[in-house]
Amino acid sequence: MDFTELNLHLFEWFNASNHAHEMTIRFAIFIANDLFYIMVLFFGFYWLRGNFAIKKQIVKAFIFTTVALLISQIISHSFYHPRPFVMEVGRTLIYHSPNGSFPSDHMLIFSTIAFSYFFSEKRSLGIILILLAWLVAWSRVYLGVHFPLDMLGAFSLAFILNFFGLAFWNRFKITIIEFVLKIHHAVFKPFIKKGYVK
Repeated sequence: MDFTELNLHLFEWFNASNHAHEMTIRFAIFIANDLFYIMVLFFGFYWLRGNFAIKKQIVKAFIFTTVALLISQIISHSFYHPRPFVMEVGRTLIYHSPNGSFPSDHMLIFSTIAFSYFFSEKRSLGIILILLAWLVAWSRVYLGVHFPLDMLGAFSLAFILNFFGLAFWNRFKITIIEFVLKIHHAVFKPFIKKGYVK
């Protein structure tokens, strides 16, 4: 069995069947579409109210995720792989544009953030976020907009980027965070004085 056959076989296994329960479908749609926005609000709140250590970790996660997404765009445009519904396989339960399938941007975002915490003092939180990333991966395959290997590719890219980028971060993190915090203090100065923002 080659990679294409394996990909299709795994997709058929995870993709929602015609007899899938409505509650499972609703849960998958929530995880696939809405969890991302909840995470953005979560990080936004902790950026505004968190201490230096929290802000430092958020900056790290943001930088690594931005780099990961740039690499993902290069891969997707250079090595285009159609999505399941473009190949007319499986069952698709949410709308998605027919752009490149590999790697998954959703999985890449969640897993890059997860590994940025895993390779830090907050390893336990990183493990929880890794599990959450795989829940997102399941939902995207279950709903028919990605193949399983799209998820594995995104997860691998996130790991490699965090693992090899850690030395760069450790060398320049103080300079980077001080620069970002200068901008933060300039933008939110009135709110910081009133204690609404830290």
